[in-house]
Order: sequence, then C-alpha cells, then structure tokens
Amino acid sequence: MSTDKANTLIKPEDVVLWIPGNVTIDSMNAGWENIAIRGYEYTNLDVHIPAMRDYMIVNYKKSAAEMRRKGDASWDTQVVKPGYVSLLTCGEDSRWAWNDHIAVTHVYISHDSITSMANKVFDYDIASIRIRDEVGVEDHVLPALTSLLELELKQGGLGGNLYLESIKNQIALHLLRQYAKLDFKEGQCRSGFTPLQRRLLLEFINENMSIKITLEDLAGLVKMSVPHLMRKFKVDFGNSPAAYIMNLRVQFAKRLLTSKKEIPLKVIASEAGFCDQSHMTRVFQKIFGKTPIEIRQEHTNLVSENSVSSIVF
Repeated sequence: MSTDKANTLIKPEDVVLWIPGNVTIDSMNAGWENIAIRGYEYTNLDVHIPAMRDYMIVNYKKSAAEMRRKGDASWDTQVVKPGYVSLLTCGEDSRWAWNDHIAVTHVYISHDSITSMANKVFDYDIASIRIRDEVGVEDHVLPALTSLLELELKQGGLGGNLYLESIKNQIALHLLRQYAKLDFKEGQCRSGFTPLQRRLLLEFINENMSIKITLEDLAGLVKMSVPHLMRKFKVDFGNSPAAYIMNLRVQFAKRLLTSKKEIPLKVIASEAGFCDQSHMTRVFQKIFGKTPIEIRQEHTNLVSENSVSSIVF
C-alpha cells in the first residue's frame, strides 16, 4: 500500500465519524500498536464507509440482527448474532445497513501485521494479500480473541505488550487461514528444510529408490504443499526433486554396472527405479553419451588393462 494512498484512508479512531454510535470501550489511547478495539452501541443505520487504513472485524455482542452490505448490483444479507463476525477489508469503500439496535466490538488490525505474518508463515515474499469482505460468518475464534483484548484493556497485567502481540499474531494467522487470498512474488524460497525434514526426505528417497516416488509422497512426509516443497528443495539441493532423484538413480545404476558384472541390465534398471531397461539406456545416453552396456564394457577393459600393467616380469 503506497504512503500517499495510506494517508487518505480512514483511521480506526475516525470510523465513528462515518458510523455514529455510542462508544462503550476504547483502546485508542492505550498505546497499543498495529491493533485496536472500540465498542459501539448503534441504532438502525444505512452508512457509506470510506476506504479504511486497517482491516476491521465486527463482533456482535447481543441479540440477532439482519446485516446488509451493498454489492455491485444488489444487497448481500445475513443474520448476525453472537458467535458471528463481519469483515471489512482495507482500502475499499463500502455501504452497510441494519434495521435493529446492535452492540458490537470492532477490532482493527493493520495491513503490515497481516503481511508480516504471511511472510513468516509462507517463508517467501508476498506480492499481495486480500481479505474478502464478509457480511456475516460464524466464527468462534475471532470473538474469543476479541474477548481477550477487551479483558486486557480493562484489567491489564504483567507482560502486557507481549500478551497483546501474541493475540494480534493469532488474529492475523486466523485471518490468513480462513479468509485471505494471497499472490506470491516470483523467486526462490528464502530458506530450506529443517535438519529433521532433510533427514526424513533423504532416508525416504534412498529406501524407496526402486519404486516410483511422487511429489505428493515427499510433501506429505514433511507436512507441506507440493509447491512449497519444490521451492525448499531447490534451496537445499540446488535442483528439483525429480532431477535430484534421477541423478541418484543414475549413480546407483552406474555403480552396479561396474561392480556387479553378473547382474543383468534389466535387473539393474528395476533396482535403480527406472521404468525399464530402455528407459535406463535413454537416460545414460543423454547424460554420458554412452549406453549402459558401453559403460560396463569400458570399465571391464580398464580393469583388465590395469591388471596386465601391474604384472611384474
């Protein structure tokens, strides 16, 4: 979000100018950073809300009410009640209306907090994040976290800043999990696997050399998505999983060719995980410019020559 645009957006403390109501709880002067709460009691209203600087979560405190948001062509309507929330994204105008008296607590969380959490979670750079508007959705996590913020504002306690940071992080992570659409920048992942993940992958690959190993197998082993696995694999091993595994198969087959002359080529191909002998031959020709038979014969000739030259007359 550019600085110029950010300067024109509505700040949390100014929302009351556009949605007039009776303030019931307010953290604006509490010194909190990148997160704030403010409670309101509203009569029935039909309001235009200018683009806001922060994301806004609306928690409903009392009886059920019908909440409406004006979409492109029509109104979206949802009955809301305690245990439901509405979400307003930042940077976009919107129009909302309701016909009942309602009590709510707004939670405002900064775009920087969401972006920072996304970069930590996904381990590579985020090009854009969009958290969609929700007229009303059942969500028991956000109201519970809002209650913790309200309690902290009223009572405080030891380690207040650390406590607030932990709640803010939980809110940001929940929004990313449940409501966000992310676009990622082109480029490599910033870090590779943990030592445990690396060991699990290598052990699995070496133990299953003779059978087909899929990306889904590897991703499931380290509990991550296939795209994330491929990015981290590139960082750690300098190559894709497929290329890395193929190189291991080629080296394994080559060792068998030169050390176990009695093993037939089709058996070597099978043990090394090639589809068949023809597949192994094509790969060897591409990498070495020679067939497996030629490599085996060259090694045999070289051993024979060395044996003759070592004879002392």
